[in-house]
Parts: sequence; structure tokens; C-alpha cells
Amino acid sequence: MDDSLARELADLSALQRLGPLSSEYLPWTSGELRPAALVAVMDEIVLGARTVLVELGCGSSSVLLARLLAQRGFGHLLSIEHDERTAAFVASQLRREGLSTVARVVHAPLSRHPAALSRHGQWYAPQLVHDEVFGYVDAFGLVDLLLIDGPGFGDSRYPALPVLRGVLAPGATVLVDDADRADEQSVLVRWAEEFGVRFRNAPRTSIAVGVALE
Repeated sequence: MDDSLARELADLSALQRLGPLSSEYLPWTSGELRPAALVAVMDEIVLGARTVLVELGCGSSSVLLARLLAQRGFGHLLSIEHDERTAAFVASQLRREGLSTVARVVHAPLSRHPAALSRHGQWYAPQLVHDEVFGYVDAFGLVDLLLIDGPGFGDSRYPALPVLRGVLAPGATVLVDDADRADEQSVLVRWAEEFGVRFRNAPRTSIAVGVALE
């Protein structure tokens, strides 16, 4: 079986598993997590008993994650998104479904960032992210699952660990989408060298899985 067919079958299987959370229509864009990747994230939440989640880049998958947390009866999600339209949609949908106590979306525009690899590299607005994430950690505790799904160009995801490593709980799971892309692979190598976080690729999901050091 070639890899593309295996991925398609994995996504079809994942869509069936997501059925119980699909209570109403949600738009699905090209930037969304693949169904198989979303299921891998949900499996880690449930099997790893993760309760304090931070997500970089949001979309309809964020609503499904919030529905899962609401069904479980515990856990919180903070999503950071640079696209104003996407952030507004997800925030509105969370309000409509009564999920605002479970999940929150912060619109954080991209701007020059001191942790970026290039001189003019951009990441989420530094002070806004600092204030929102540290306020979230003060309320709920250290982050035990970090999902990195944005920004989506070049090596723009690199600042995630330099900025957020201090709020990760010992043994926290770090999940990175699009791990089969060359830019993401180079970032994973740097994180392993600089922060000691070793990643493995979850088969047929495009997700890389790492564990923060104790």
C-alpha cells in the first residue's frame, strides 16, 4: 500500500471515530489538522489524562477538542490564532455551543519576534502571548499538552519552545503538525539539540510527538 493511500484510509477511519463529536456542521479548511492527526491529539488527551492544553493555530478542530473536553467534564484549552477571521469564527462557535468556559481563543497578530530564527522573523505578538499564557497557567496550572499547528510558513514555528518551555509541566506532551515538511523537520532537529525534546513521528498522521524533560 503506498503512503498516500494509507493516509487517506487513516483519515477515513478517523472520521468515523470523530462521529460522536460531530453534532453540527463545521467548515474544514486546508490549514486544519487532518482527521487522523486530530484523533492522535485526542488520544493523547484521553490516554495521557491531559487537562491544561495550549494550541498554536486554531480552527474547526479546536471546537471538536472543546467538545471532547466538555464531554469528559474536565480540562481547558487556550488557542492562539493570528488570523482574525478564523479566531472570530472559532470564538463565536464556542459561545454558541456553550463551550466558552472550556476553551478560549486569543487573536494574536504576527509581529517581529526576538526568538525567531531570522532577523525579521515573525511569531505571535510577544507581550500578548506572555500575558495570556501566564494568566492561563496561573488559573489552571502548568501546560501538559502543547499542540503546535501554526504559524504555517517556513521555520516560523521555532519560537514555540523558546517562548513556552517555561510553562510546560514535567512530562508534558508536545505535538507538532505537518512534521513531514522539510521546514518543520529542521525545526524539530533544532529543538532536540537545544532543549533535549526528542520527537517521533506518529504513523500516517503528519504529527510529531515529543515529551518535555522532567
